[in-house]
Amino acid sequence: MKVDKKPKHTAINSSATHVFDVLREVSDGAEPAGVSDISRRLGLTGSTVFRALTTLETSGYVSRYRNLPQFELGMMPYLLNRALLNQFELNAASRPFLRELAQETGETVSLNVKLGWYSLRISGVYGSRDIYHRDRLGELTLLHRSLAGRAMLAFLPDDALSQLQSFLKGSSEEESTSDTWRNVADEIKHIRDRGLDLEALKMSPGFSAIALPVRNQKGEAIGSITINGPVYPSKGTGSWLKIRYRLENLIASSPKRFVSPFAHISADKIRFQNLVNKSMN
Repeated sequence: MKVDKKPKHTAINSSATHVFDVLREVSDGAEPAGVSDISRRLGLTGSTVFRALTTLETSGYVSRYRNLPQFELGMMPYLLNRALLNQFELNAASRPFLRELAQETGETVSLNVKLGWYSLRISGVYGSRDIYHRDRLGELTLLHRSLAGRAMLAFLPDDALSQLQSFLKGSSEEESTSDTWRNVADEIKHIRDRGLDLEALKMSPGFSAIALPVRNQKGEAIGSITINGPVYPSKGTGSWLKIRYRLENLIASSPKRFVSPFAHISADKIRFQNLVNKSMN
């Protein structure tokens, strides 16, 4: 009698892939989704999606929305997210400074850090004027595609932009042209001259949100503080800079403490492929 020694890893890996596909779909959705919605978007059978959702619900990665047959993220992703963000010493150390800025401006204040060639939002404090702010903790963007990221990119070594271009060159989904990079280079020069990044707000003509680079003892950005409301131009800029300088002095007093927990990994090896195909801001 012949014994079938053919490995069964393919089926197992396929099943696991479907579970992660379903989890990603629930995570990216603008609102809770049901089995049929997810099935249609992923091109999977309803039974496959149902089994994946059952697995995810049992393990706490998704939960039912108001006991309806629709699903949203459960507690486990938030706990894992929090565990990741807490690895950055800058997270806890910066919170008194973020609260001070939020109290002074009345706007939501965020802290982003550099993770490879990405900007990662690790902390946020709501201001008294804010009803709702869309950014979530753990959000990632490529450095050149966000207010917070460009503020960091402008205060990295001079060859950082060319290294970022090389990092993205291998991706066929990056639709940037030489003009795009020329515009980014020009913007970075302006940011260096101003000492901060600006983003005009359509809802508040004439005013901008700002991002302030947070630098280490070498003058290189390890993060950035974003004041998300219409605060620039304003007479308060000087006091905000003083708050940022106090945080930078804290970092300079204990430089090893604030080194990224992922600094030992080459920036080129940290890649989140699904972010590369998003259009430029």
